[in-house]
Amino acid sequence: PRFGGASVSVSDSVNNGKLNRRALLLGAVFLIGGAAALTRFARQSSAGGDAGPVLSPDQFALLEQVTDAMIPTSDTPGALDAGVPDFMRQMLGNWASAETHAQILGVLDAIEKQAWNRYGAAFLALPAERRLEVMRTVDADSIARQDAAYGKFKWLVLVGYYHSEAGA
Repeated sequence: PRFGGASVSVSDSVNNGKLNRRALLLGAVFLIGGAAALTRFARQSSAGGDAGPVLSPDQFALLEQVTDAMIPTSDTPGALDAGVPDFMRQMLGNWASAETHAQILGVLDAIEKQAWNRYGAAFLALPAERRLEVMRTVDADSIARQDAAYGKFKWLVLVGYYHSEAGA
């Protein structure tokens, strides 16, 4: 296919046995963007109305702090600098199925429950080091259980981060 006047082919993608990063990223962006656009078009043509906010203000505030704990600002931009929470809200509203939306909300609920169980306080009320401990516990537990919902959550965080200007 041709993008921006450049032709990309499979033979262009392989250089001395190594995958061409530019061709790989271009293909991934095309696939993700195309799928998102088609899904949005299908929903707009069949929905007929606004279903309301994707996340409540409290859920969005929790999402902001969870993504910040996962990718904090250091000598490089963090998840908040990269706009990851806004990206995830858009993906939940424009791309995600009802099942995926429920799974992502379930992950946020599990993180909040872990904060209450471990420290007797809401995640947002905890200092940064405690938030990180909660996230480490949730991460280890979710990986041990092979929790697909948590895998989707982390995938959205990483995609949002690395597709941003700050993350790139």
